[in-house]
Amino acid sequence: MEILMSSMHYDFGDRSVEILPEAISTMLRHRQRRFYSQESGGQMFAKLSPNHWRIEVATGPRRGDRRGRFHFWPDRRAEQDEINRFYDQGLEFVGDWHSHPEDTPRPSRNDIHSMDNIVRESVHSLPGILMVIVGRNDPPSGLWISFHKGGGHMLEPLDENGVSTNRRPRSRTIWI
Repeated sequence: MEILMSSMHYDFGDRSVEILPEAISTMLRHRQRRFYSQESGGQMFAKLSPNHWRIEVATGPRRGDRRGRFHFWPDRRAEQDEINRFYDQGLEFVGDWHSHPEDTPRPSRNDIHSMDNIVRESVHSLPGILMVIVGRNDPPSGLWISFHKGGGHMLEPLDENGVSTNRRPRSRTIWI
């Protein structure tokens, strides 16, 4: 059951990111809740101002994507078509999202490497690209968000105390 929620806000230093409920809803519809669920993914498009990105649309998955339980390879041609279409509507491509079959998602090395490649190999004027990973839990613990500047430089959003909002308290294992 999907719950209509309000916008989600994240701060990456001097840049704030707002994800509108419609975009969040698109991503949450593709959570991997069953053992046979495949990874899904798509792109995010935003209205930009110098210090604020307002993500209005999340797309995907697409017919040409290659998907499995533990992998997602997007149809790059379809993604470029989306980028062109939303650019004509005044929205900029700002990043990718995909699902993971875990409650509280964390990026894999492949996820980070993929984001570095997108930042490095794409022609864009952005200071970096966002990555959202959708887990099985409801937000906020069921979402990972990071800002990738390339070269392995990844920023996580910080709360008012300077602590990453992606970091959840770990519970200690007790052997009995």
